[in-house]
Amino acid sequence: MEFSKRQVLIFYKPEHKKDKNTYDLAIQLSEHIRGVDVLKDKVTETQLIEILNKLKRSPVDIVDKSSDTYMEKYEGVDLTDDDWLKALIANPEMLLTPIVFYGDRGMIVDTPSRVLDLDPTHGFNDLKT
Repeated sequence: MEFSKRQVLIFYKPEHKKDKNTYDLAIQLSEHIRGVDVLKDKVTETQLIEILNKLKRSPVDIVDKSSDTYMEKYEGVDLTDDDWLKALIANPEMLLTPIVFYGDRGMIVDTPSRVLDLDPTHGFNDLKT
């Protein structure tokens, strides 16, 4: 997976309003956007590990705990990091999105406008959320 200083890389679910709004705002960062629809373009274990390493997070941190699959199959279940990776690969709808990278910066976007914080000219802070 390539992280470029000239390209925005966004992992998202286009049918989710927050994800679509984040994608639309990310255009302000760069005209070069590579969108990965996590439901259509299956994310590999290697890609997930790269995402986690770049974000300095563990697999459980990128699990959408409001997803139906999580609530039906995994709520209250204690899994290892490796088991969470396997669960995310088997159930990509559980991946917490959008996740956006711009150059060497990345974040899990909680509010679409926060994606603009990835631009160093807009005041870069610690983007672990």
